[in-house]
Amino acid sequence: MSLRVRQIEARIVNHPVRLDGAIVSSLGRHEASRYVALTLTGDDGLQGFGEATTTPIWSGESAETAQWMLENFIAPRILGARFEHPSEALAILDRDLYGNPFAKAAMDMALWDLWARSQEVSVSALIADREPVEWIPTRVSIGAYPPEETVRLAVEFWNAGVRTLKFKTGKPGIDDVVRLRAVRERLGPEPVFTIDANGAYATADEAVRAIEPLLAYDLALVEQPTPRDRIGMLAEVRRRVSVPIMADEAVFTPGQLEEALDQDALDILSVYPGKNGGFTHSLAMARRAQEAGKLCAIGSNLETDLGLAPMVCLAASLSAFPVDRFACDLMAALFYEVSSVSPPITFRDGRVALPKGPGFGVELDAEYAARH
Repeated sequence: MSLRVRQIEARIVNHPVRLDGAIVSSLGRHEASRYVALTLTGDDGLQGFGEATTTPIWSGESAETAQWMLENFIAPRILGARFEHPSEALAILDRDLYGNPFAKAAMDMALWDLWARSQEVSVSALIADREPVEWIPTRVSIGAYPPEETVRLAVEFWNAGVRTLKFKTGKPGIDDVVRLRAVRERLGPEPVFTIDANGAYATADEAVRAIEPLLAYDLALVEQPTPRDRIGMLAEVRRRVSVPIMADEAVFTPGQLEEALDQDALDILSVYPGKNGGFTHSLAMARRAQEAGKLCAIGSNLETDLGLAPMVCLAASLSAFPVDRFACDLMAALFYEVSSVSPPITFRDGRVALPKGPGFGVELDAEYAARH
């Protein structure tokens, strides 16, 4: 079924995020979520929705630059054009616009949402290669805090049903060994521990020295220990440690994935549409990683429920995501008190429900957006 957009609205929304327990990493502190909510209206009056979860330190985009690109550069290439599939529109954007992955992703998500709604089906039904998983286990980030605060947050999330904890590591002045030991002593052997350095370790030797003492606390994986532009260094760390390596910042694009596969630099690929420059790319990259014998898990840039819905769809629908082995970063309910969508995505006992209904199953709450 063909698709044509007659109206585009990109609005900046300031989402209140919890400050108590805000995510602190080697990249800084996430205290504000100033994002772009995108609404597309098709010829038939149906609407599709997307979100650009912009943080300048992550992709070089701000809410203001993403809004400008969407309104002034991307919209003229989409409005009035007829597409048989959302991927056709993204191919034009990739041809004409370098970078700007989160702005492109917002458009691509919204096109998928609109395209599926026009067929009165869910996106999951269009892409699934297995019976969709109804409830996806959540992994939650614990900022690089001193031991007492780390334990407090770990207990809070554990009591909320979360069974996989992601500790941000590599921040100067914070002793990660003491932190992980304290949580393990408090909660025992059951929680799954993972760490994420966000590229904090400048050399392979530094990364290995940081990782090895943490292995005593039973790590399930190590995420992005080395700088994003050093895939060869990531491969070296993978060869030298006895724990699976997840690539995040090092692999934004399909081309970077091919380079990482060529160098055998990862065991697990962190996938999410914003970073990948579109739901279309996330779908293709997950399938390519699986073809190469790698596993996938959903990463995060602290999306609201609007950006979370496509991520839940991927994790639930594709066998590339072994969600009961590697939980996914579906954290909106733990960091935002109010949902940005209607109906809200359900979080219960540490798991997130796959939304029901056409498209991605959620709609931007217009009253919420107007208030924020």
